[in-house]
Amino acid sequence: MKHILIAFLLLSSFGGRVALAADAPVAPTAQDTKKALQEKQNAALLDRIEKHLNSIHSMKSAFIQRAPDGTTMEGTLYMERPGKLRFDFGKDAPFLLVSNGSLLTFVDYDVKQVSRWPIKKTPLGILVDKEIKFDKSVEIPDIIRFAGLIKLPVIDPKRREYGYIVLIFEESTLDLRAWESVDAQGYVTRVALVNPEYNIAIDKKRFTYRDPRPKRHGPRRR
Repeated sequence: MKHILIAFLLLSSFGGRVALAADAPVAPTAQDTKKALQEKQNAALLDRIEKHLNSIHSMKSAFIQRAPDGTTMEGTLYMERPGKLRFDFGKDAPFLLVSNGSLLTFVDYDVKQVSRWPIKKTPLGILVDKEIKFDKSVEIPDIIRFAGLIKLPVIDPKRREYGYIVLIFEESTLDLRAWESVDAQGYVTRVALVNPEYNIAIDKKRFTYRDPRPKRHGPRRR
């Protein structure tokens, strides 16, 4: 019994010393301090970008699009938050990409087909949210600075199958200069903005389209 009691006391004493050692504060290393400072700076930058994007309620801009195969096209972008977009490639273009506030629609006039997705489920949804937030609902794996620009990958973890978007800002002004849409297979489509105009009135008709599908009897579901 005496030996058991001594053993218990020794274990208790040893355990107490371990607990005290574990509770003792550990001085942060230089690497920890640098990481904490970087995280604080990144959070402040994201807050500034949020405020800047949320100050833009509408936009009209020429754009240049580069497809994954290297081909380029030009057109005019119309945007109105929340939810409205139009990529107009010109009167002679056989296709159109437009969002009416809830559905992003791709119209192919050559084959008379219409494809639609909820705008919120696409990578473009972050640009036209009612309130743009870089919170826990999205992942931002890194903030990349180069040549006076900031690249911000924004990933919706619930919708990885739709790909993600990389927003590209002018570092000095935080103006949105371009973005890259990365699909699920890793193919990248880049859209560069040219001479954007902010917070202007846009005709509501810009966010509608002519349906190329043959008419049928009865109402068509839209």
